[in-house]
Amino acid sequence: MIIDCHAHLVPQSWYHPKSPKSIFDLPGLFEEQDKAGVDITVFGNNWIRSPDGYDPLKVVQEFNDHAAELTAKHPTRLLGLACSVPFDGGQILKETEKAIRDYKLKGIMINSSTNGEYLDSPRATPFFELVSDLNVPVFVHPPKFTIGNEKMEIFRLPEMLGRPFDTTLSLTRFIFTGGFEKFPKLKLVCAHVGGALAMLPGRYGFGYELRKDDSFGPWQPDVMTRPPASYMKQLFFDTVCYHPPAVQCAIDTIGIDQVVFGSDSPPVPISLVRAVDTVKQLKISDPDKQKIFGGNAAKLLGLAG
Repeated sequence: MIIDCHAHLVPQSWYHPKSPKSIFDLPGLFEEQDKAGVDITVFGNNWIRSPDGYDPLKVVQEFNDHAAELTAKHPTRLLGLACSVPFDGGQILKETEKAIRDYKLKGIMINSSTNGEYLDSPRATPFFELVSDLNVPVFVHPPKFTIGNEKMEIFRLPEMLGRPFDTTLSLTRFIFTGGFEKFPKLKLVCAHVGGALAMLPGRYGFGYELRKDDSFGPWQPDVMTRPPASYMKQLFFDTVCYHPPAVQCAIDTIGIDQVVFGSDSPPVPISLVRAVDTVKQLKISDPDKQKIFGGNAAKLLGLAG
């Protein structure tokens, strides 16, 4: 089985002339699935195609209804993730819980940051408490406007560069401020091979070793009980990169059991076949490829028998 853990489909009512047609086109997606041998597409809301001017609560409600409807209509093809904002402890949190408990959705997608607020924010504590209680994975996807956005006005740099690095910053802040100390059972799935996280354990490690050396600057608060790289073993990375060496780096860093297949298609207009080929080109065993293609995701999403 091949489970694509990274895709986006939105309600027809969110149509905009500049929207990619693929995010509304189920027949087109199913055709792509058949060509590539993809069995299930896991889709969520990345907030990049949400209607301008919508109240966030309305976005969450409409998308969660949409995710539940498509999952119910096409249970062998689609699996929708609940939409949420981790910094709203009120009605949005209630809608998130409703989507998991009542709609039976199997995970939640959030942004790595919202208007410059990152996942280490104290305002996210009630969200992570709920997620830990619900025991479902959280898929972390970068937002439309990212770190360094003011310097990314050319060549669609927010898409190519800003988004992976927003994920990198958010998860780094979460780890260093003790996020996994507070929520040790949390399962976070990071988009785009976790940004740059797989390349940073050594730098994080020597920073941690030298944390009491004031000549390198302040280190506070000192809340981690073990080296920062060890917490990366609690993360999952998807394979959205179209660059096998990057996926291999992720495997070598966090382990084969923590990597899941993803395509970002739709909306990215690159064939699912190419996304599948990224994994097929890896110099690993066929059983390990099958873990990435579907085995790991099936366990993560509670689909394994």
